[in-house]
Amino acid sequence: MKLIGKLIRYTLFLMIALSLFLSWKLWTNSGSKVEEQPVNKSEQIANMKQPKDVFLPVKLVYHDNKGEHYYSSKESLIQSMSKELFERMGDELPVEKSRKKIEPHLIKGSFDLSMSSPLSLAYYLKINDKEVPSHIKKDVTFRRILVSFSDNHIHFIDNENNQIYQTELLGDSSEVKAILKHEGNRFLPVGNPKMDLPVYYEFKNDITLKKYSYIVATQSYTMFSKAFFDDTQEVFSNDDHKASKNVSLMNAEGGTLDIMYDTGEVRFNSRFDSEKARDLGTDTIYEDTFFYLKNTGNALGTIRYFEGTPNRVTYRNYVEGYPIFSDNGKGRMDISRENKNIRISTNQETIQVPIPSEEEIVLESTDKIIEKLELKGIDVKDIQGLQIGYTWEANQETKQVVDLVPEWYIKLKDKWESLNDVSKMLEKGVGE
Repeated sequence: MKLIGKLIRYTLFLMIALSLFLSWKLWTNSGSKVEEQPVNKSEQIANMKQPKDVFLPVKLVYHDNKGEHYYSSKESLIQSMSKELFERMGDELPVEKSRKKIEPHLIKGSFDLSMSSPLSLAYYLKINDKEVPSHIKKDVTFRRILVSFSDNHIHFIDNENNQIYQTELLGDSSEVKAILKHEGNRFLPVGNPKMDLPVYYEFKNDITLKKYSYIVATQSYTMFSKAFFDDTQEVFSNDDHKASKNVSLMNAEGGTLDIMYDTGEVRFNSRFDSEKARDLGTDTIYEDTFFYLKNTGNALGTIRYFEGTPNRVTYRNYVEGYPIFSDNGKGRMDISRENKNIRISTNQETIQVPIPSEEEIVLESTDKIIEKLELKGIDVKDIQGLQIGYTWEANQETKQVVDLVPEWYIKLKDKWESLNDVSKMLEKGVGE
């Protein structure tokens, strides 16, 4: 064990040294003149992110034949089940069903997949290579997919408008059940909320989750300029910021890319009018925003669709099926489209290589968290969201490593805050 420990430490030291060297090379090579090397087009396309890998469900709940419910956020399980569904979806494609409310927790022998936020059903079908029926308009959204083994049907559920779209699950469902019941899957017992909470299921017991550490990489400004600007050959340095250590680039059309030296924050602003959208083949807020994300390839790690509004989409890094929360846009990309303008905010720092750790943290059950919030004066009706996430924290020993710590997060007044931060604000009388 001592030999393994030494080996891990030496390996970590070498990786940190390499990361520091590469970061130094990147920054020392950033002069006032921006020169881009030619990129092989086929190689660039191959490295692009695919929308079906980003707009994925993030939660799975299995409802057994006894009426018990089991939760999983295991990424490999969710990806396998999503793939199976689209391979087995009938040629008829989803058709609108009557306005009848479906409560998944009441249907035994089924499972449901949940998106982090409502998503356009038409777009979801499109990116999974399914034809979109004419009656499913772009503004039709869904949040959950229910798969019932009793009648072998797939239901796309829009709870907000109480709309349901369904199609058949073709083939032998025993293969789907086998994936679901694989012994390697880790399920947590959950129940249906007893009160008006913005969650579909609540954790019955305290949850034990691992704390993670990751080696951090600093992405170069050239990666962002290639991903965001239409033509990098037309990009030049902004002379108004010569004296600053920040990177400031622009093009003749008025597009700007600024990278903050102290925090690593990345800010991009550009025009995005309807004519340009037609040329690029974008049609919705999801396509418009993903157009910029896809060009980052694997640089930002495992990133998923987190939240969307008519004018803004937030993408976040996910670790073991849980979203990362941080300051200064780390592990996150926000893209908004307003008045023909696109605005992007993210960060140069990205998590890359996990470091083995056995440290675990126990989080309280949903009931206990709600009880604490109510005791502090929060009305349950004011809670817009409640979920577990990982907090990005600076490592005390080295800047090249980041610690990811699991915590409960609450959404109040359209903003996500950790339970700890909410408690501190309430103690100070903020937000009363």
